[in-house]
Amino acid sequence: MRYAARIVLALALLVLIATRASAHDVWADGSAVPFWVKNSCCGPEHVHHLKSWQVHARPDGWHVDGFPWPIPYGGELPSQDGDYWIFYQEEDLYITNLYCFFAPPSHH
Repeated sequence: MRYAARIVLALALLVLIATRASAHDVWADGSAVPFWVKNSCCGPEHVHHLKSWQVHARPDGWHVDGFPWPIPYGGELPSQDGDYWIFYQEEDLYITNLYCFFAPPSHH
């Protein structure tokens, strides 16, 4: 009986680990996280996939809705899918510094 309980526990742990790993492969809407995003910067818990209307090119740099500081021009990385992506962490009311920012080439 103890042997069977250990096997069940081990299988449950394997399923939990596999589920957590695969959860980082999809966005909340179920679509796949692109490979280049996962390997270019931090993790899915830090990513904010932006619409073009959430990003503003101003004289002092990029301004992103929801991120409190401007991002100087030249600090962006080229987006391979033509979308805007920003990586930072939000905890309660605290926002970390920028981890990285992807922008379509030549959009400022």
